Amino acid sequence: MSVRGNRGSFSQMTMGGCVLALWWPVFSGVWSFNIHADNPAVYRGPDGSYFGYSVDFYQATADSNTMSVLVGAPKANTSQPGIVEAGAVYYCPWPGQTDSCRQIPFDNANNRMIKVNGSREPLEFKSHQWFGASVRTHKGKVVACAPLYHWRTVKLSGEKDPVGTCYVAVQNFSAYAEYSPCRTNDPDPEGQGFCQAGFSVDFTKEGRLVVGGPGSYYWQGYSVAVGEFTGDSEQELIAGVPRGAQNFGYVAMINATNLSFIQNFSGEQMASYFGYSVAVADLNEDGMDDVLVGAPLYMEREMESKPREVGRVYLYLQLAPLTFSQPIPITGTYTFGRFDVAVGCPFGGDDRAGRVLIFNGRRDVRARGLTLSQELRAATPPGGPAAGGLPGYGFTLRGGRDLDNNEYPDLIVGAFGVGEVSVYRARAVVSVEAGMVLTPKILNPDDRQCVLPDTDFMVTCLRVKVCAAVSGVGIPDSVDLNVELQLDWLKGSRGGAKRVLFLDTQEHQRSALLQLGHHRPHKCLTYTVYLREEDEFRDKLTPISLALNYSLAPPSHGQDLPPAYILLDCGPDNLCIPDLKLSASMERSELVIDDENLVMLTITALNQGEGAYETELHALLPAEADYIGALSRLNCEYRTINDSRLVVCDLGNPMVERSELVIDDENLVMLTITALNQGEGAYETELHALLPAEADYIGVERRALSRLNCEYRTINDSRLVVCDLGNPMVSGTQ
Repeated sequence: MSVRGNRGSFSQMTMGGCVLALWWPVFSGVWSFNIHADNPAVYRGPDGSYFGYSVDFYQATADSNTMSVLVGAPKANTSQPGIVEAGAVYYCPWPGQTDSCRQIPFDNANNRMIKVNGSREPLEFKSHQWFGASVRTHKGKVVACAPLYHWRTVKLSGEKDPVGTCYVAVQNFSAYAEYSPCRTNDPDPEGQGFCQAGFSVDFTKEGRLVVGGPGSYYWQGYSVAVGEFTGDSEQELIAGVPRGAQNFGYVAMINATNLSFIQNFSGEQMASYFGYSVAVADLNEDGMDDVLVGAPLYMEREMESKPREVGRVYLYLQLAPLTFSQPIPITGTYTFGRFDVAVGCPFGGDDRAGRVLIFNGRRDVRARGLTLSQELRAATPPGGPAAGGLPGYGFTLRGGRDLDNNEYPDLIVGAFGVGEVSVYRARAVVSVEAGMVLTPKILNPDDRQCVLPDTDFMVTCLRVKVCAAVSGVGIPDSVDLNVELQLDWLKGSRGGAKRVLFLDTQEHQRSALLQLGHHRPHKCLTYTVYLREEDEFRDKLTPISLALNYSLAPPSHGQDLPPAYILLDCGPDNLCIPDLKLSASMERSELVIDDENLVMLTITALNQGEGAYETELHALLPAEADYIGALSRLNCEYRTINDSRLVVCDLGNPMVERSELVIDDENLVMLTITALNQGEGAYETELHALLPAEADYIGVERRALSRLNCEYRTINDSRLVVCDLGNPMVSGTQ
């Protein structure tokens, strides 16, 4: 069955913004963000073939659990003799490899010939006919069309007209038939000579074929769809007429029996191409079909700037038979909804690589409209296989069928500019209910029934039972839930000591993984929590609040990404092994206690191996010494770490092979040199304190000796006080 219209043309349109290439209505309850955008399955076709210009799902028989993908490539070459770029349709098995698609042999013949004045001339012209520009399936039937197929209408003059033709395949591609409703001998240009049948195509629910031919009469049939709008059991036809109504465009509703017009939806802006695409779906689950219309060239003006093409999609809700709401433009806010629609923006984004926008509907869609939920991007960015051209990602879409049998419809996205088709699977929508049970609910500090681990101390405790359950349609076998339990969490936000802790870890926070699924929809975890001693907190009046946070754990693909390395001057293996040496000497080995003592320490750092990276000198000061500064031109800083006083000097990054640094410092006693490479060194030097002859060692009564571990010695009539200035630091520690 064809839908007649006025003269039109088949040309590639340059569109800005978004275009409703093909709608994807979801008829089951689907919430937002359930399209698995990561790692879609990608099929690729021959370069320059426009593989992905049209797509659809294919199921050989109604009782078959196997489904595959059909892809149109209207500029592909075939095995037809003498035909150039006839176009083809590819069968892509699911699941399958990227290059697993094969051509379906709809037509293997050359052009039919006729005799004119004794010579054989072509009657039809299949080269550049764009076969595969439209593809549609229905219960094992497949129709694919070539809208630029030409026919020699006037046999003697040799004129040819783009009448278009279609092929229907049945019985799993074992039988084929051609259908060309506009192929006649009538040369009238306002008749069917420029029909371009197959520009759009669809099936009714009974399997009747609807073919759009926009080149005849009134440009009708640029896009077609079917739905029920009159309250009976018969479906009506929807035909887009983007150049009708003085270029404002309109969408016609047509009786499928007698092809009479019922009513129109008119565009609001001239040349917006209102009616470029149409779709029918029940978006608010009221049992009545609704109409969606795309206007890809709709323009908006921002402030004083020039108008720009942004595209617009209109939603007409059926309120009663033949009664529709005012058009509802799709909004751009994010929220949760129920019924999803995909909108293709083949030249969207700053890179013009294309986008696909997923909009969510709701039962109150009339009041609140459709809302944006997800944005899908091309698997191949610009500059990839089709460098220099635009990918056209989202030019064609198809959904509403379940490829992976998880009870959720999946989505096919075509990007004909790079010859790619991406298949996105819908993830199951899982409802999670979680809660806690506390036993007992009131803590008695005198009731001590638990033993604190690694002690004999009895404490007051309670048991916290955390449970979670999942529900929904098509729940997968494995659903991992990340659970986090926070004890006395309000104390963390308001300050103050936590009053309860986990018994086994003495921490106030715990994370765990709950493994649920289709066969294990409910699971619990039990923790023991204890009440701290009364002298460890003051607040006994405020209730102890527990917080339970949970989220779905992201799937792990187990892919180890290769790291990137910085080229080092360390040989072919790029692995540096230094050999660090450290020595130190002081200008004097004795000092007189209670004198104005300045000690100059000379430190020599030597690297006899390969480059040492992030090399530092750590000097530990005793409590009695004060750091004054370094005389060498080094970057040294004074730090206090855990009551220890350190001087840290940067020796270079790297400290190159066979380099030597001499550092003059004051009052440094314990030295350590470290590097992040293999190889470390530590050096210790000792300083003796000399007591004057006229003085006595009084021990801790002298302020200068009050913090020293000193002993009194007499050596060769000399009185000596020897003080321990600290144990050596372990190599590499600070």
